[in-house]
Amino acid sequence: MKRIVTYIIICFFAFTRIHGQDRVIRSLRASLFIQKDSIGYTDVLNQLGMQYHLSNTDSCFWYGVEAREVATRIGYRKGIAGALNNLSIFYMLKGNIRQAIEYGYRSLLLYREIGDDENICQLLMNLSIYHAYDNKIPEANNFLYQALDIGKKLPRDSVYSLVLINYAIRFEYDSTKEDSVKWALEGSKAIITKYPGSREKYYIRAFEADEWMRSGDGAKAVKRINELADSALREGLIVVAIDLLEHIDAYNRLGYPADAVPAREKAFELGRRAGYTDLMLPTVISLYRHYVKTGNEQARLYYGNALRELVERRLALKERNHLNHLEYFLTEQELEELQLRNKIQETSLARATLRKKTRTQIIGFLTGMLLLLGGFTIFRYRAYKNLRKQEELLTNINNSIFEKNEQLRVHDDFKNKLIAILARDFRQPLNNIVRVSGLFRNENADRQFMEQVINQAEASSRKTLLVFDNILRWIKSQLSGFVYNPAPCDLHQLYEDALPDTGREGITMKIPEGLMVAGDQEMIRFINRSLLYCAGIRPVHISAMKEEEQVKAVLSYEDSSCTEETAAKLFEYRQGDDMSITLVICKDFMDKMGGHIWAEKEGDTLRLIYALPSFH
Repeated sequence: MKRIVTYIIICFFAFTRIHGQDRVIRSLRASLFIQKDSIGYTDVLNQLGMQYHLSNTDSCFWYGVEAREVATRIGYRKGIAGALNNLSIFYMLKGNIRQAIEYGYRSLLLYREIGDDENICQLLMNLSIYHAYDNKIPEANNFLYQALDIGKKLPRDSVYSLVLINYAIRFEYDSTKEDSVKWALEGSKAIITKYPGSREKYYIRAFEADEWMRSGDGAKAVKRINELADSALREGLIVVAIDLLEHIDAYNRLGYPADAVPAREKAFELGRRAGYTDLMLPTVISLYRHYVKTGNEQARLYYGNALRELVERRLALKERNHLNHLEYFLTEQELEELQLRNKIQETSLARATLRKKTRTQIIGFLTGMLLLLGGFTIFRYRAYKNLRKQEELLTNINNSIFEKNEQLRVHDDFKNKLIAILARDFRQPLNNIVRVSGLFRNENADRQFMEQVINQAEASSRKTLLVFDNILRWIKSQLSGFVYNPAPCDLHQLYEDALPDTGREGITMKIPEGLMVAGDQEMIRFINRSLLYCAGIRPVHISAMKEEEQVKAVLSYEDSSCTEETAAKLFEYRQGDDMSITLVICKDFMDKMGGHIWAEKEGDTLRLIYALPSFH
């Protein structure tokens, strides 16, 4: 048996089990009679063909043909693909590589149409083996690399393990791919651990024995191979045991003085017992020649009779023309060509008849309808054009009116707010200035009283400047040319910048460094400064945390004068409140940044809270 058989065994058993093969075949044959539909019947036929492919190749061919006929009749593409796969395997076992590749290609195309990635990977691996057997190494490697690329993406990676083992076998003796072979073996080992009953473990351990052989420890390698073969037999893996014993024969050909005769004899007996004698012809020939040289007459007669039986069986099959597989293939090709020609001729005749039958009717009908439809079409077209123009004109007018109304409403709201601020919040500072001017004109005014009034005027003027600054920022954000562009803002640094010049006495801050929000730095800095100013000189606690997709900042302090009702309306304009316009501007800035700001009262504690989107 050539080493190429190793490829075939690993490949064709990707989705089958050897355990109790006769029992499985009996069970499948019995299930044929209880299938409720043709799809299930086709699937069982394909499974039987796969089971028979090494024990009875003619049965494999027969079941493949039957499955293909049923699947073709019912239009079951997956069943056709499975039958073609069985036929491809059969022709490979018969040594007809061209037909094996032909059926393999057809099966691959069908599996690609239905998107069956596992079978696509298996067939790419099969085609790689076929081309390697036909000495087309570049094509074989191309198919193998495609199988590797698909196999690593499969959810059931046991198929990928088989591809990796085939890769290792293909390049086992290529010194330029030693690292790749090791990688493939390690990958297969990792996958095998998920499937304790997998037979791939035997091939992995056989690779280890090959390594021992190459490193000079041949006795250890032979011992390992015999142990693996015995273990495979105990599990009922006869084909695996036969293939493992082939390693000893390979060691002998490489120059190691191993006695390969017992391994050959054992492999032949296993093959005879399992019904695989058709594959054992090279083994029988080598044993017969060995015993002819050694003069062991009894063994020579035994293997000579076995050789004669194999040859007579092949000749008898050929003479009886038991199954003329080549004739089946050629007949199939001719039938497909005839069917295609017949279909083309029928289509041409049908088209010609249809054209001849309908041409007169169509011409008469079109002639009658042409004049009627011509006038109607012209009338409808003119009406449609006029209607479209009117609709477009009306739509443009409505859009223009709506846009202008929106602009007027926004501008009107802004002007109303600005006028209310100027009328209400600047009255007291101007009154203080008038009072100071009157005191300067009164020479008898008390000096201490004048200093008090001047201090009040100074404080009022400072508040007025702050209000002016706030209004200027607000006006800038209300202008039509203003464009808000969110940027990453370090919340901790912005609160540090907002602290008063007197320092952070009485202020505790618990904000993680590097906590970023998406917003405008100037707007956030203004809001932080305004909230700190609102708190006054009281002890203040500042904290911030990330909640899902946003960052929440909380500034809390004791304020017994504020009620829950006042807190709920804290960011609405209130006449006579110096901080009202500032807080309204804070709310407007927060709306522009896509955030929210509000106040909560819990006991004597007032919490000023805002939330902004987190910057990722």
